[in-house]
Amino acid sequence: MKEIKKLGIVDITEKFGLDIEFKDFIFKPQEITPNRHFEPHRSEMYSIGLVLKGEAEFIVGLENYQLKAPYIVMVAPDEVRNWILNKGAIETKSLFFTEDFVVSGLIDTLFLKKFSFYKRNGQHAIPLNTEDLAIIQALLLQIEQKKNSDLSNKLESIQALLRALLLEIEGLYDIKTKKEHNAYSRSYYLTEKFKELLAENFTEHREVSFYAEKLFITAKHLSQIMKNETGKTVSEIINEIVCLEAKVLLQTKALSIAEISVHLNFATATFFGKFFKRNTGISPLEYRKGLS
Repeated sequence: MKEIKKLGIVDITEKFGLDIEFKDFIFKPQEITPNRHFEPHRSEMYSIGLVLKGEAEFIVGLENYQLKAPYIVMVAPDEVRNWILNKGAIETKSLFFTEDFVVSGLIDTLFLKKFSFYKRNGQHAIPLNTEDLAIIQALLLQIEQKKNSDLSNKLESIQALLRALLLEIEGLYDIKTKKEHNAYSRSYYLTEKFKELLAENFTEHREVSFYAEKLFITAKHLSQIMKNETGKTVSEIINEIVCLEAKVLLQTKALSIAEISVHLNFATATFFGKFFKRNTGISPLEYRKGLS
């Protein structure tokens, strides 16, 4: 299997017209992004995005977030993400960074891995009130000022401020997610566990019974829970994550459609093509041709 393309620092800087100053850190100043089409993709870098104005749909894996500014989004590398801008322009400010950038010089090399919002089953977007926004904005302003300064120790200063920003977000995250899920229901727990299992196993297992057995419940019970919690059947959710992965793989032009079908565990490229068209309305080749 050839290497699957992920957005790295060169891709991100070119995409936003930025200069590469540090090899593992990017600051994207405040900008207005008009309605435009994005494709689902992965990145080699962690990201923090602040939505200051406007509304958008933000998708991370199987989670769909309806954002209405002010909002903050946090995504780890390898998570498939996508922006859908169909409600007018949005105004944002963003950071992209590697794990090495954050933990360099720290004794605690697992510092970044401890944050709940960067875990696969975490919540990747949280709303901000006026006070929250002011705190986040102040830290981002300090990072921007350090980046644009001529200080000899500006790299170390940015690292310290970024760590402070992450800790601040974690505090807000704990408060807001506890409010949303004050008492975890059994259904909520099973839904989250199903999504974790699916993310780990969907290329090999697409049978409802496989996930039901892992959760020690019947397939019928799992189907009822997922329909109640998400409005979708288990099969619809499985097909959704397979198609999402297929779209990411189709963006790597070095991969043939036959190779992608093997990677996704389809018996033949024909079966894969029929599956993709049935669930998206277009063939894999048509999707690939439509990529900008």
